Formats: sequence, structure tokens, C-alpha cells
Amino acid sequence: MLSFLKSYPKLSLAIAIGLIVIVFSIIWETSENHKQTSSEITSDSEVAKPAAWRINSIVQRGKLIAITHNNTTGYFIYKGLPMGMHYDMLKILSKKLDVELEIIVEDDIDSAIAMLNAGKADILAIDLTYTKQRNSFINFTLPVGYNKQVIVQRKRAYGKKAKKTKFLKRALDLDGKEVHIQKGSIFQSELEHVKDITGIEFNILPDSFHTQEELILMVSSGQIDYTVCDARVAMANQAFVGNLDYHISLTVEQKLCWAVPPKADSLRNYINSWLSNCTHSTKYAVLNNKYFKTTHSSSYKDKKNLPSRGGQLSPYDKIIKKYAKELDWDWRLLASMIYQESRFNPKSISWAGAQGLMQMMPATAARFNLEKPFNPDDNIRAGVAFLKWIEKQFDDAGMAEEEKTKFMLASYNVGFGHVSDARKLAKKNGKDENIWSESTDTFMILKANPQYYHDPVVKYGYCRGNEPYNYVVHILNRYEDYMNLVDE
Repeated sequence: MLSFLKSYPKLSLAIAIGLIVIVFSIIWETSENHKQTSSEITSDSEVAKPAAWRINSIVQRGKLIAITHNNTTGYFIYKGLPMGMHYDMLKILSKKLDVELEIIVEDDIDSAIAMLNAGKADILAIDLTYTKQRNSFINFTLPVGYNKQVIVQRKRAYGKKAKKTKFLKRALDLDGKEVHIQKGSIFQSELEHVKDITGIEFNILPDSFHTQEELILMVSSGQIDYTVCDARVAMANQAFVGNLDYHISLTVEQKLCWAVPPKADSLRNYINSWLSNCTHSTKYAVLNNKYFKTTHSSSYKDKKNLPSRGGQLSPYDKIIKKYAKELDWDWRLLASMIYQESRFNPKSISWAGAQGLMQMMPATAARFNLEKPFNPDDNIRAGVAFLKWIEKQFDDAGMAEEEKTKFMLASYNVGFGHVSDARKLAKKNGKDENIWSESTDTFMILKANPQYYHDPVVKYGYCRGNEPYNYVVHILNRYEDYMNLVDE
């Protein structure tokens, strides 16, 4: 064969070229087929990537990042512990994913949405009202709850007080009245709509200083008569103050949703599947009751709530006297505090999980070796140990003993961190941080206002400052009554 090819050199060249062409064609076809297969795989993977990337990346990262509000419905600190409806739901979700939870606090809705859409968080977990307009640029989840805008007023009074309450039975009764609202809120447009469709006239007073929650507290205290807010906010605050009426609705019921980043469809689908089960679960019902239907605290100024006149305040007077000596307190002061916490009910459990006579939170109870929270002696011992720890935090402040007692009471109620913030605000604003009444207590209340809880000196953020303020006032007022009723 070789000798034959040598005899015909031109033929040999032609055969060689032909073989090269055939081999090249085979290689080319194989390459093209490989490219086509790779292209198909790449295309399929790009379609599938969003369906797997979001959830997988969260799990691989080991952290769920959520944006929420620092308020009563979102996320707040109570007695040193974080809580809130959205916070608790996020904790349930992060536990299901077996990841940690990282919270970003952003109270401005537009800024929060911008952060989410920029991919700085996985979820925006706030009471975000669903609208068609928002749906064009927000990736909404299924509803986490429902809401409507309501008029907030004090509950109807009867008898001689009835005429003074100015109670509204319907929106038409606003005629000639004044309604205070947070400036910049959507409530003004709703109230203007009421004017247009009813023909009644009333004054709408936008307030640029107070938040929704502050205006609600002003209604409760009688400083103003009416405001407008979201029903969920009204319910959350009703649980604290107890004298609000919000039966008059200005809008139909609206969906409240969370949101996820654009194109994070797998994450949205996962959360929707979880929400469809969660919002119909017992856990969700318990949370809903905890934040919107339970009375969190009460005013005990009414004398009918006080113990009977005589030489005994409670069945636990001997125990109270024993531990009051460790604080160098009048035992009647400690008794007044215990009454404020539990009304002398040793089996009391609060909405937040605090237990026993001195309402010790589980984490604090463990810290002070409280193994039997419903045992009166053990509970008071641990509570007093906690008060002694708080007292040490003020040792170098140079406070008068009377003032230190007030700071200790406030710290026991709301946490040392919030009280420390209030002292820093007082000092910054030219007040004496070592004086409670009409000084630091003012800034304790103002910690519910963004202007103050966003101040650089503040570390612990939003606080329902009205609660520790009233806590101190009620205990000290009752202490005076106890001194009149019972011998030392």
C-alpha cells in the first residue's frame, strides 16, 4: 500500500487532505454539540438559579437579615429583652431555617424599601399596606395581618362624666371637632375624603413633633380628644393603657404584608408557604393575643384596688420586711412595688412571660438563681438581688438616695439601658441626669419620639417611656398611701 502511494504522489496528497477534512468535521460537530449542550445547561441553570439561590444562600450564610421598625408592633426592648409581633415571627422563621436572625432597624418606609431593593436585607418585616401602586415595585408576600385606619378616642363614660367625654358614635360626629394626626401621614387624605363625602367640617391638626403612638397616649391622658392611626397600632397601645376606643373605621380592611427583594421569587414562595401555615397556627394566635388583645399593664391609682385598711398589706409582709432590710428600704415601698408588679399574686404570669410576685423575666431569674419563681420567698429574694445589682450601677453617680430609688424603680421596669439613655439625653439637653422627676423622666418619655431615640447618644433605641414614668409615679403615690394605712 505504501509503495502504491509512493508511485502516485498526487493521489496520496488528495487522500491525506480528505482524511484531514473528515477528522476536522468530526471534531467540529462534536464541539458544536458540546456547545449546544452547555448552552442548554446554562440556560436551565439561569432559570433555576433564583429558585434555589435565595434560600440556599441564606442557609449557607447562616443568617437571615431582616429590616423592621422600632415600635410596639415591630421590634422593641422590654425589661431588657427584645420583642414585638414582627420580631417574634422572624424568630420563628429563622428557627425553621436553622439560621441566626440579624435585625436592621429603619423607621422610614421609603428608606427601608430602598435598602431591601438594593439587596441589603432578605426581608422587610413591617406592617406594609398592600396597594396596586406599591405592587409595581415591591415584591410582596402573603398577608401577615390585616388593618384599617381608625379614629382613636377615649372610651365612653357614663353618668355625670358622659357629657365631658365628647364620645363619637360615628364619623359624622366629628363635625366641629379637632383631630390631631401625625404630619406627613396618609391619615390627612382619608380625613379630607370624609369631609368631601359627608359635607361636615372639622379641623385637621397635623403634628410634626409627636408620633402616632405619642398622640394615642395623649388621647388616653386627656390632652387631646381624637387622633387617627392604624388599627393594629391602636390595639397594641390599648393593651398598655386600657381606655381607648377605636370602633370607627375610615377605610375598609387592608392587607398587611412583608416584602422580599426583587426577583427573589424562591424566597417569597418559601415565606408564603410558611406564612400560609404560620398565620393559621396556635403560635400565631398566641402572638396576636399577646400584642393586640392582652392587657399588658394597668393603672393602680384607683383606691378600690388598694389593700384593706389595717396592719397588714399582704400575706407576704414578713418576707417583704426581711428582704427590704437588704436594700435599706422602707418595707412598705417594696410592698408597693410588688403590688404594682403582681397585685400580690404569687402565681402571676405577665404577657411577656414575667413570673411571680416581682415578675421576674426568665433570663433575669436564671441570672439571680431563681429556681422557683412562684415561691414567694425565692421570688422576692431574687427580685431584691436584682434591685441591689441595679443600685450598684448608680454608685458613682453622686445621686441623692431619694433620686436613686426612683432610678432603680424605673430601671427595674424598663431596663437599665433605657434609663441610661434617658440620663444621657438629659445631660445633653442641659438637665441634671441625677434628678429623675421633671428632668430625666422627661427624656424617658421622649424616647418614644424618633427625634430622641435616633440621637447619637442613645444606644437602646425606641422605648415606651410613658410606662416607666407612670410606674415610678404609681409606686411612690401608693407608698404614701401605705404609710398612712400601715405602721412601719
